[in-house]
Amino acid sequence: MLDTHRVSLASLDALAEGRSDPAVVEQLKLANRSRHLILLRAVLDRATAESVASAPLPPPAEAWTLLAAAQQRDAAAADVVLDHPQTGLWAANLLRRLGSDDPGDPPLWADLGGLHLLATAAAIRAGLHFRSRVPVWRGAVMLPTLGRADVQGRREWDFAHVHGQHGHVLVRGPAGSVRLPADRAADGAGWQALRTLHAGNFRLWLDDLDPSREFGAPLAPRRLPAAETARWAEALSATWDLLARHHSTTAAELAAGLTTLVPRDPADPHTPSSASHNDAFGSVVLSRPPDATTFAATLVHEFQHSKLGILLTLVDLLDPLGDNETPRLYAPWRDDPRPPTGLLHGVFSFLGVTAFYREHLGAETGLAARAAQFEFAYRREQTAHAVATLLAEVTPSALGRRFLIAAGDRLRTWAGDPVPADVLAAARRANLDHRLSWRLRHLTPPAAVTGELAEAWLRHRRKPVTTPPAPLLTPTPGASPRPRLPLARIWLTEPELFDLYRCEPELATAEIPGTTEADLALVDGDLGAAAALYRQEVLIRPEALGAWAGLALTAGDATLLGLPELVFAVHREIRLRTGTVTDPVRLARWLARES
Repeated sequence: MLDTHRVSLASLDALAEGRSDPAVVEQLKLANRSRHLILLRAVLDRATAESVASAPLPPPAEAWTLLAAAQQRDAAAADVVLDHPQTGLWAANLLRRLGSDDPGDPPLWADLGGLHLLATAAAIRAGLHFRSRVPVWRGAVMLPTLGRADVQGRREWDFAHVHGQHGHVLVRGPAGSVRLPADRAADGAGWQALRTLHAGNFRLWLDDLDPSREFGAPLAPRRLPAAETARWAEALSATWDLLARHHSTTAAELAAGLTTLVPRDPADPHTPSSASHNDAFGSVVLSRPPDATTFAATLVHEFQHSKLGILLTLVDLLDPLGDNETPRLYAPWRDDPRPPTGLLHGVFSFLGVTAFYREHLGAETGLAARAAQFEFAYRREQTAHAVATLLAEVTPSALGRRFLIAAGDRLRTWAGDPVPADVLAAARRANLDHRLSWRLRHLTPPAAVTGELAEAWLRHRRKPVTTPPAPLLTPTPGASPRPRLPLARIWLTEPELFDLYRCEPELATAEIPGTTEADLALVDGDLGAAAALYRQEVLIRPEALGAWAGLALTAGDATLLGLPELVFAVHREIRLRTGTVTDPVRLARWLARES
């Protein structure tokens, strides 16, 4: 049964101020369940109206009937399946696909068969006597919330029969059968159970099986070895202990709404990777974090995205008639331009992270305290910058303006919280470094202005009278190395290792790709040496944007800091015309002169 869902102004304000509230999460969970039911019904109605061929599976209406029977028999058991993150993800993706011309993969009948898989899993959990047919991918049946039955088979897509009676379940496939064990949470012959991690009252699936666990194209199962599963369990236990001792409200909120961890390999050993999806409430894809604090902050970060994803189905925070999806805004935590909706997600997520680290400051001592202080100051400035961007460059709804103003007010309150001077300076420099790098990468002055300035320089004339031009957004795909951020964290928290890096720069480069001697000098506060090294690097590699940003940070030149893309563009134009590389600092000083 569907309910009417509302968000009170008090709850909206609590969310905007970065406050954890388990009661609000329970409201969002109920809204998410209703959304899943609406999506499932929409899938059934659209497939029926368009006469989508379901063979070799039964019509989707049979799955709907079985799901309804499971809910009538044991609503709590059916709700486990209805609430599962993959339920919403599958239904939303299929609904977008239905009616389109996408032949796609999987074949449409198999994709539609996801409804049979959901209904079958609910019927098993409810203990129904039933028979069903379900799709098979690469010889296996993935039963949501339960596990994977290996029924073998040679075709990419096939189907299997599932029979449940008196608590016994048999899956009979094209070339083999699997009888589910009595304890379905345990592996058995041909059966891999969806593993569960327990820590306090925190219960999470560790999903290394579901084909759509990383929110994209189907993935083969990647069963974790027992030793790695134990490491995940140990890491979660330490994280839960930290949360329960120092962040009890956050712990309660996560326990109420987070359901699934999807392990992945890290792309960068110094930066744990993580992801979430608007249509998969409660699921987090992540590499195993290096410590409990980082693990907790990562869960907060991604669960904030889950919360906002559901909140935005209930209220509009941005003007629905505005352009909210074109990537055009600077986001302090991303290397690419972001659409307003993406920036709003970032604000909400990092507001939660900032609140977490602010609360965590008193829980640490020594070098760990410095790490927390850095993360607090770093994320505080980023989030405040993004809030200001949204208020200045986007049209929010009335509720959205209230939300952003409340977030900005809370961040201004936190701005008075003391942070050691060297830590604060490191955080500010890291954020300025990112802004400079982003501008150099994505902003381009008008070609006519660049050409005029290059011509004047080459003819030894005074700079033409011109107002600094508004640069054009020219998004450049890909990402460049950003070694200075991990170096700053090491400088703060592992000073002995950083000293070793300064003595042996090649070791730093081997462990943090892209690191240069100039980077090490900058992070260590040796700005004169860093400026000389960056200047030399630009002369040798004039397209090295990291060196340009480093030079702007260290050369003490206002034009390099304020208009880095203009200096870079004129420098490039001169090089293209002459084949020679101009001194970047001399050029910047020339551009700064009054005509």
